[in-house]
Amino acid sequence: MRNITRGLLVVFVAALGYGALAVLAKLALAEGVEVLPLLAWRFVLGSGLVWAFVFATGRPCPPRRRVVGLCLLGVLYAGNAMCYMLGLDRLPASLATLVFFTYPAMTVLLARIWVGERLTSRRITALALAMVGCALTVGLGVGSGDPLGVGLVVLSVVLLAAWIVWSHGVLEGLPPVSATATVITSTAVAISLTALATGGVGVPLARAPLALIAAIGLFSTAIPVTAFLVGIQWIGPARAAIAATVEPAVTLTLAALVLGDRLSSGQGLGALLILAGVVCLRLERQPEAVDVHP
Repeated sequence: MRNITRGLLVVFVAALGYGALAVLAKLALAEGVEVLPLLAWRFVLGSGLVWAFVFATGRPCPPRRRVVGLCLLGVLYAGNAMCYMLGLDRLPASLATLVFFTYPAMTVLLARIWVGERLTSRRITALALAMVGCALTVGLGVGSGDPLGVGLVVLSVVLLAAWIVWSHGVLEGLPPVSATATVITSTAVAISLTALATGGVGVPLARAPLALIAAIGLFSTAIPVTAFLVGIQWIGPARAAIAATVEPAVTLTLAALVLGDRLSSGQGLGALLILAGVVCLRLERQPEAVDVHP
């Protein structure tokens, strides 16, 4: 019981960090930080801190022959992160988060198309709930942002679903923390090179933007990545995934308190349907690839 309690606590910590990402990012963007420099520094700081944890705890590193696959995963993850952040820049944090959180349902659909996984009745129900909820939320919320922003977040969902399906084979048998550190290091490199090619990685040298970037790197990247993986080791992926469904509630609460975001009654219904679909799917979830957030 002690391990279950500790595992749930660290997964909740991870959900808090991931849930705060959209709000911290909106604040940083409002301070004049551009999207690509923000992402570059997020993953540079986050990967450095995760590697520090790996070396401090003596965890094994992935074998060299598997590094190329991990780096390719990192490049795909970079595409997901950039699409999400560019969409977030154009949308309210609450709307972007709800659209993004349809990724478990999208993963099920893509797994069916890509690798032929069976669609059970529970999975079909989860897909239907998530898609109807997304349609309600987006249809009633586009006026709060713009169609391009919604499209970018939807594209990020597709890319993350592809990442999860593909990563199942790539990550199999590897030490999870150092493998994830390798992935987000290549993500940092890919985004940094893109930023350098399109304007640089400079950020405003003022206290507020620097503090927000540091908070994103530490509290919304390094800590949640590590905490979620540790939580999986203690309580298993199924319990961890179910516990992590508090993440959108964290984002919606923080977005309302900090940014003043509000959902209409129709969007609220859509949010409940999305969360119901996610919970329905998570209850069936078996041990497989670890989910990584944008």
